Amino acid sequence: MKQKTITISLLMLLVSVFSFAQRQNTQERPGPITRPMIVEIAKNTYFINEFGMNAMYVLVGDKSALVIDTGTGFCDFKGIIEKLTDLPYKVVLTHGHPDHAGGINQFETVYMNLADTAMATHIPYEQKAEYGDIMRRMSIGYKDVWGYIKEDVITSTELPEIKPIEDEQVFDLGNRKVTAYYAPGHSPGCTAFLDPTTKILFSGDAANGNVGTRLPVSQTLRYLVRLKELQPAYDRMFTGHISYAGTIDVYSQKLEVLDDIIEAFRSILRGDAEVKEVQNHLFPEMKNTVAVYGQASVGFDPGNLWEEGKEHKIY
Repeated sequence: MKQKTITISLLMLLVSVFSFAQRQNTQERPGPITRPMIVEIAKNTYFINEFGMNAMYVLVGDKSALVIDTGTGFCDFKGIIEKLTDLPYKVVLTHGHPDHAGGINQFETVYMNLADTAMATHIPYEQKAEYGDIMRRMSIGYKDVWGYIKEDVITSTELPEIKPIEDEQVFDLGNRKVTAYYAPGHSPGCTAFLDPTTKILFSGDAANGNVGTRLPVSQTLRYLVRLKELQPAYDRMFTGHISYAGTIDVYSQKLEVLDDIIEAFRSILRGDAEVKEVQNHLFPEMKNTVAVYGQASVGFDPGNLWEEGKEHKIY
């Protein structure tokens, strides 16, 4: 009888410990989705949703593949790529911000606009972890869907070889050619990638509805107008945040958003913009000056409207 009592007590203790561990795990990983979601948005074209933080893409051709952006670094992205294709691949960046370049440590070579090299190669672990915490706290769309913790962030400090992307450079994947187009604004090195095979523009953060620029407004506008002029070579636009924060839905950004962004920047240069002060969606204690038009709310520096040495022309 005594042995039976001891056995039951041990069993109850084990159950208690297991339950406590489960509670702890639930608290640390509040959401049920504990790995990035992969969606095939076109034939041989994959969108990887890194816990709502950002969007990465894998485009597979007959001879090679192209990887667009590396995410924040909360997952084994290299392993994901190599499950999607056994072909050789190149990794390119739309820009150098932590949520798009934070995972570069997993790769030997990365291509990018060299204007963003400094920011892309100086992203500390703490900055990646902080971004993950910020995104967890944002109440956008579905709440508490993602189950990641800061300990998931890759801590490697190894840096890849950085190779330049030139404006209008073509990446030939074999029966599929993807062209890079500079689109500075959101960052000095912003680059979009046009894939005529699927008629998709992978725009990174260059043309989001809430895009902001610290570059001259006229310069940002000029490159956005060029992206617009690339239509009808594309009829869908997948951005760097197509599934944002708690949202698990996967839609291309409406092309009309780009029209509204362009008109918002034009209104700034004309002097008739609807200007507001709004809270920064990532850092609520900060405020941004934005111009509002239709579906767009674009940030800008009121003291930096025109490119130095260029004609004051509204494109």
